[in-house]
Parts: sequence; structure tokens; C-alpha cells
Amino acid sequence: MTALALTASVLFALALAALRRVPQGEVHTVHRFGRYVRTLAPGFHLVWPVLDRVAARVLLIGHHLELPTRAYGPMQAGGDLYYQILDPVRTGHALERVDSLVLDEAAAVLEEVANMSAPAEAGFSADSFKKALNERMSGLGLRIIRCSLHPG
Repeated sequence: MTALALTASVLFALALAALRRVPQGEVHTVHRFGRYVRTLAPGFHLVWPVLDRVAARVLLIGHHLELPTRAYGPMQAGGDLYYQILDPVRTGHALERVDSLVLDEAAAVLEEVANMSAPAEAGFSADSFKKALNERMSGLGLRIIRCSLHPG
């Protein structure tokens, strides 16, 4: 009888260790042996105890980044970006470095937009920057909600 109780206790403890709860508004990335395996959406999930570990907890909304002021093409500019993660599964393993990914893409897009617009033109605006950046980010499940540019 005690062996049965001990076995039941061990199985219950393993079940509790395998159960993970992800709160609304965030996702968790799971690593197995140090490599990205999957993304856990909000709700309850089972993970393999000892093999899997939650590597990162990522908020889906409320991201704010500052673009440092530097030369982009013929002009100097900096700015603020606000973005959200629409599809964390599409973002995948990049969730763990999503801020640096958005900053790198924003710098590349700002460089392209700045080079396409002559300095005297009014075509270089936050709207054109936001549109071009959203076109790039849509494939990753990200969306720029608001941005502002500050001339250097």
C-alpha cells in the first residue's frame, strides 16, 4: 500500500512540475537542451520536466524603443517606436531578442527611406518610415503602432 501511495505521489509531483501557466498578454519561449523548441501562448501547457525550461517571458504589447540619433543617409535623425507582437508563433525564436531585431530593422529602413528622399523634400516623414517598417515586420508577426522622428 505504501509503494502505491509513493508512486502516486511521485506521479502527482511530476504532473505539477510539467504544468505551466502563461498569463494573458504574454508568451513564453521553451528551450530543450539550450535550443528553442516552441512558444507557449496564454493558458495552461505541459512541458517535459528536466528536459524543457522556460527561457524567456515576453510581453505582447507595450513595447517602446528609442532610436539613437545618428546619420541615416544624408540626414541625422532619431526617434521613438511603439510596437506590439501580433503573432508570436511567426516571430518564433526571435522573441528572445525582439527589441534588438526591431531596432536593427528600423535602422535599415530609416537608412533606405532617408536615401530615397532628398533632404529638402517633405517625403521623409514618420508615416513613410512607419509604413516601410510595417511592411518588413509583418512577416515576423510584429506591428509598429506609433513612431516619431526627431531630426538631429
